[in-house]
Amino acid sequence: MDHLDFLFPWIIVVPFFAFFAYRWMRYGGIKAAMFGAKIVGTTGEISLHNVAMVTTVLRVHVLGGEDPGKAVGIETVYKNPLSYAMRPMSLSRDQALQLATFLQKAASDSQLIPR
Repeated sequence: MDHLDFLFPWIIVVPFFAFFAYRWMRYGGIKAAMFGAKIVGTTGEISLHNVAMVTTVLRVHVLGGEDPGKAVGIETVYKNPLSYAMRPMSLSRDQALQLATFLQKAASDSQLIPR
């Protein structure tokens, strides 16, 4: 029974790290591994609000691969002096075009509202 107590953490830890190492090598980096697709290029970056030493950046990436559901990547990065958080979101081509339409409509509608 003592040898099982020693092996149990390794049965959980080793496959966990092996899975992420495999994805890291397959997609060519930790960020690409989080998207689940290779990053072909970065289209643009917008610096959003900076409040109380928290910086927020939104990046748009072109993703490559076989999966049509992962054509465009949106990356949101939150940074402050003590932490870093990256949230990836993968969109299909149709979803990205639909999001672009919604953003254009919201931006044009916001001009009609008196301030």
